[in-house]
Amino acid sequence: MRKTIMMFAMLVGLTMVMGMSPLTTSDVEAKIYRNVKRHKVELYVTSWCPYCKKAKEFFDQRGIAYSVYDIEHDPAAARRKSQLDTGRGVPLAVINGIKISGWSQQAYQAALEQ
Repeated sequence: MRKTIMMFAMLVGLTMVMGMSPLTTSDVEAKIYRNVKRHKVELYVTSWCPYCKKAKEFFDQRGIAYSVYDIEHDPAAARRKSQLDTGRGVPLAVINGIKISGWSQQAYQAALEQ
């Protein structure tokens, strides 16, 4: 952790010396998530669901890798999803073993911090 913080401080200083804009908060979050802990994330989605797109954007913006399963086109994924969650809604996120039904930035964030 200490090494990560030192590297981050050096990166911020370098960007300022080079006249580049400093990193934003989301950049900081992304670097911390990538360097401190590797997350296991699975998303069960459909192609037409706007909340599924938001869920994917959440992880993309933070540089967190995830596996995505379209339950309409993958019968095995649909079966796994129904075993994990009896509800019919999507997205279903499984973050480090924590199941979250639906889109909730706060719930996703909390699961990543555990």
